[in-house]
Amino acid sequence: MKVSICGCGWLGLPLAHYLKNQGMQVQGSKRTLADAQALSHNGILGFPLALPLNKEAVEELNDFFDCDVMVVNIPPGRKTLLSAQYAQSILILCEEAKRKGCRRLIFISTTSVYGDCTGTVSEKTTPMPTTESGKAHYEIEQGLMASWGEQVTVLRLAGLIGPNRHPVKFLSGRSNIQQGGAPVNLIHQQDCIRAITAIIRSQPVQSVFHLAASQHPSRADYYTAMAKLAGLAVPEFTDNCGENEKQVDALFTCEQLGLVLDKDDLMQVKPELDDLKY
Repeated sequence: MKVSICGCGWLGLPLAHYLKNQGMQVQGSKRTLADAQALSHNGILGFPLALPLNKEAVEELNDFFDCDVMVVNIPPGRKTLLSAQYAQSILILCEEAKRKGCRRLIFISTTSVYGDCTGTVSEKTTPMPTTESGKAHYEIEQGLMASWGEQVTVLRLAGLIGPNRHPVKFLSGRSNIQQGGAPVNLIHQQDCIRAITAIIRSQPVQSVFHLAASQHPSRADYYTAMAKLAGLAVPEFTDNCGENEKQVDALFTCEQLGLVLDKDDLMQVKPELDDLKY
């Protein structure tokens, strides 16, 4: 199976190596030619791909787009593109891929599309995005489902944790933090990779999945515990409000994909930060 990964960054690069080790033919994209060449030297055939796409760039991506499955994992970034430009660029990218022979698409989205929904959120919950990123991702989802039909799968990921990535790093030592009672919605990089691999292999008809650990401790309990595990200053929460904030339930997704999360008990997963010593 030939898989193209748009965006070989924090999630895409380890995904590429994992799929290659599973015996798949994998190629990936980076923003610059130099980074794409470095990717090739690392064992993954690299292509330069930067948004927004221009005509010349599209022609040079013919081999990249000619694949069994393309995984689109390009976040909007904070400075590069406005949300409207980001949505339009991703949709154009995917249409070009379809025109050039891509047979199936996986779009990595975010649970922020659910916005300020409260209580338990399932895959069938109607999105109500409030942030620019959430709105852009939902626009892309709608456009892709209209164009690709059963040949696209949307995977909405909760907050990401894993190697050198954890919210506690930014909350450590802070005070007067509100919503201490709100449940956390997080998912580990390792489980994301396994879920994407399962989608590639099973090619499900279901169009929307989402992923979050089934354990949802309160923000106060969780980040206090994680700070202690990491040897960081404990954050201080002013209240225990937010108990009814959204809680992403991924039971259906896990059942459909035959997935048992490795990092499901969040309270037992230490923050993996290189600059910390345990």
